[in-house]
Amino acid sequence: MKKVILSLDVEDWYHLDYFKRSECNTSDSLLDGLDVYVELLSELSLPSSFFVLGEIAEKKIEYFKDLVGLGHDIGSHGWNHQRPLTLSTDAFQDDLSRCMRAMKEINGDKGVGYRAPCFSLDRERLDIVKETGFIYDSSRIDFGNHPLYGSLEMSGYTSDSKYVYRKDDFLEFEVTTLPVLGKNVPISGGGYLRLFPWLLMKELVTRHLKNNDIYILYIHPFELSRLPAPDVPATTSLLTKFRFRHGRNQVVERLKRLTDLLASYEYEFTTFRAIHEEITISSNDN
Repeated sequence: MKKVILSLDVEDWYHLDYFKRSECNTSDSLLDGLDVYVELLSELSLPSSFFVLGEIAEKKIEYFKDLVGLGHDIGSHGWNHQRPLTLSTDAFQDDLSRCMRAMKEINGDKGVGYRAPCFSLDRERLDIVKETGFIYDSSRIDFGNHPLYGSLEMSGYTSDSKYVYRKDDFLEFEVTTLPVLGKNVPISGGGYLRLFPWLLMKELVTRHLKNNDIYILYIHPFELSRLPAPDVPATTSLLTKFRFRHGRNQVVERLKRLTDLLASYEYEFTTFRAIHEEITISSNDN
């Protein structure tokens, strides 16, 4: 069965690493995009996985409990969007433990997943994620050109799919990329959905769907917000301003087009937690 996982990294605009947070007006929030996304899921009757910053989760425990009750998957995105590769292993362990307490309050006895801010994870820190009690991670991306991303070496894992790796009952999900002219291009991020012309995005995604059995989308509340973009720090480059602002008013419509495209190729919409349960039960039965 072909699977698609929609995921939202629940952070605010000022958590983005290409802004200096100390220079941002953090009272200007674009988190209304979270509600826009939830409304869209309800309209389309689709499940989703959410990776939530701890400092946001602790203020909205009941909100996220309700999403769990609706069948969505709530995981951790770290506490305040510090990239793990900038933290010592001890500090990273402390960050994960703090996040896990909030995630347990939201999820009860359900297993919890993790995604590193900016996919900033290496193998040593992935092992810490597993040891902390998370049941899956989705921080692997085969795109070495990005200065903030980490590199995950998967020795000791078996591959259940081109984009799914397993060790014991722990799974690693690799975010979708597509080889183009000898280099991998991410075709699953909200930024690409905003910045690429739709016909190009459609062509790239279609090429992937014809040859693979899993597609993973990641997007952010600021990309779905109905509010105008706030003033950004004066030191922000013109390129970053463009990358931040462009195409936000088209995202909801493009998400609908994308879900229609995925459905037309008979992909089943699911969550990371549901796939984890399916794979591990099947493995343990064998």
